[in-house]
Amino acid sequence: MQKLFFITRPLLKLLCGLTLSWSLVGCVSVENTLSSWAINGERALASVEKKQISVGEFELSYLEGGQGDTVFLIHGFESNKDIWIRFAAQLTKHYHVIAIDLPGHGDSTILMTQSYSVSEQALRVIALMDALHLMQPVHLLGHSMGGAIAYHVAANAPARVKSLGLMSAAGVVSGRPSELFMRLQHGENPLIAHDTQSFKDLLAFTMSDPPYIPGPVIASLTRTAIAREAIASKIFTEIRPPYSRELETLQAKISMPTLLIWGDKDRAVDVSSTEVFTHLIPQAQLVIFKDVGHAPQLERTKETAIAYQAFLAGVKPN
Repeated sequence: MQKLFFITRPLLKLLCGLTLSWSLVGCVSVENTLSSWAINGERALASVEKKQISVGEFELSYLEGGQGDTVFLIHGFESNKDIWIRFAAQLTKHYHVIAIDLPGHGDSTILMTQSYSVSEQALRVIALMDALHLMQPVHLLGHSMGGAIAYHVAANAPARVKSLGLMSAAGVVSGRPSELFMRLQHGENPLIAHDTQSFKDLLAFTMSDPPYIPGPVIASLTRTAIAREAIASKIFTEIRPPYSRELETLQAKISMPTLLIWGDKDRAVDVSSTEVFTHLIPQAQLVIFKDVGHAPQLERTKETAIAYQAFLAGVKPN
């Protein structure tokens, strides 16, 4: 998923006025400027700022703000750091929040010659933690593909992870095949956009109750998604077997406190995946939101943040 966010009432009022004024122009540069303005406004409201850091061959972009224990957020396939903006806004009063652009995503470096398998990305996340001098273990939360990456980080470097959050996480074979799995068997991939209609379909597929997104922002996101078709196709191939191991095959014991967050209408990663995860991680707590799709942090931002903070409150201090 591309970067999606809620627009607050004051921002929406101004945005609608600008949209009306510029709707006759249809100018790509205006739409892109308006989209950037809205995103930067949301970042400011969330008390996070954009930063860059070099990790190996990659220049990685991330958002950072707040103080306290570190909450480290990893987005999913074809998404980026900005999917967490409103969720982060609920946390930065009490936590130090970092939301990253994985290599090959968002504003981070894209290298077609590199591998983007789940295991490779997990190693890069650990290297990024080192580069950011995160000396204390973090509360690690991953969404979708980011959940699979977070699981790998927790399995390979448990001393770096104070608690593990898996939101609509990929990486296991669910008891009930997801709609995504069935469509892939027929040669369809609803997660990769190649034109305007397929991007609209992607949004409808991934969210049961999506937030409002103004027209100019949708237009900018659509162009970005279409331009990413080649790298998206490469990454999707590499996050599936045999490039990436299914989580059930990892010879690792996840012992830290763990929270599973899911929507019961998830069409990409079926909610029955939670049964596999609770088998792999017996101590895991489970929250399932009714009438929510693949992106609880967007569809039920406040409720998801409340559930997550309640979980964090129960994690023993270092």
